[in-house]
Amino acid sequence: MPGTTTQLIRAALIAGLAAAVIEMVFVLPIQASLGHSPMLVFQSIASGVSGTAAYSGGIGSALAGVGWHVLISLVSAGCYVAAATRLPFLYARPLIGGLLCGLIAYAVMSWIVLPLSALGYAPTTKPLMMLLSFSIHLFGFGIPIAYVARWQMRPL
Repeated sequence: MPGTTTQLIRAALIAGLAAAVIEMVFVLPIQASLGHSPMLVFQSIASGVSGTAAYSGGIGSALAGVGWHVLISLVSAGCYVAAATRLPFLYARPLIGGLLCGLIAYAVMSWIVLPLSALGYAPTTKPLMMLLSFSIHLFGFGIPIAYVARWQMRPL
């Protein structure tokens, strides 16, 4: 496993951006089926910081939500890459590492980030929504981070 700082930063950036996009590939159609536009989805993300004002902030709030979503994905990928340099099984077994990454991301978002947000969201208690959210965190977020990070961290 390579360890140059440039390569690790690149791995975190590319893995984080990939995860941000892949997660939304799953989230946006599900939210659309519930009657929520992409703008509302991203305003909801922004509302975690700016509260209810995000819903009247138009495209600016939606873009802020995109920014927060990407930032969270980049930080998650950076943490994964940093952990993989110290825990070689994360690099060697990206499926296991990705599932762990997704599990941790789901737990942190559900039980720390959302309750502490400006609106104090409570995690959903609807079984189907919980399963969808959990599955998206595993397969649309954690696993892409692990595989893209491994691909970018490979020896050149």
